[in-house]
Amino acid sequence: MTGTPEAPEPRKGLSDGGPIASAFNTAVQVGVVVKDLDESMRELTEVFGIGPFRVIQCPPAEREGQQFYYGAPARFRTRQAFADLGAIELELIEPLEGRTIWSDFLAQHGPGIHHIRFNVPNLEAVVEHLADRGIGVTQEGAGIRDGTYWANFDTDDRVGFTIEIMKPVPGTDGRTPRSPDEEADSSEETQ
Repeated sequence: MTGTPEAPEPRKGLSDGGPIASAFNTAVQVGVVVKDLDESMRELTEVFGIGPFRVIQCPPAEREGQQFYYGAPARFRTRQAFADLGAIELELIEPLEGRTIWSDFLAQHGPGIHHIRFNVPNLEAVVEHLADRGIGVTQEGAGIRDGTYWANFDTDDRVGFTIEIMKPVPGTDGRTPRSPDEEADSSEETQ
C-alpha cells in the first residue's frame, strides 16, 4: 500500500445510464410569463389560432401553504392558462400576489419565455443530481393535482432559461387540468 487514497467511484448521471439518464429527453411544457393573461390569450387565439385555453387560479385552496421560494415557505397566487401545441403544453403565467420567480422575471425582463418543463418519475433524484452540479431549486410546490409536485431551478445563467421538472400523477401525461378533479384529457376548456 502506497498511502495514496483511492479515487471515489464516479456517480452515475445523465451520460452514463444513471438513474436520471432520460430525465431531460422530452420537453413537455413551455412556460411564458405575461402581464395580462386575458390579453395574451386573446392575441394568441386571434392572431395565431392557438387555443382553446384551460384557465386556473393557482394554487388551489387545498394546496396553499405547500409553496416555497428559494427554500422558504411562500404564499403567492397566479392565474395560469394552458393550451396544447401538439406534444408540448403552452403555459401562460400571470403573477397576482406574493414574491415569485415569475414576478421577479417580469420585473427584470418583462413578459417572455420563462421555462421548459420536463416530467420526471423520480423528482428527488433529479433535484440531487442538479444540486451536486451547483444548481439549486428557486421555487417549488404542490401541483394542481393531488400527488404532483414541481420544482424550478436556477439555470438561467447557464442555459438562458429556467428548467422546471414535475412529478406527474402516474397514468397521466402531466398536462394541467382545469381543476384538481378534472382529468387531463377532459374536453371542458375555456377560450
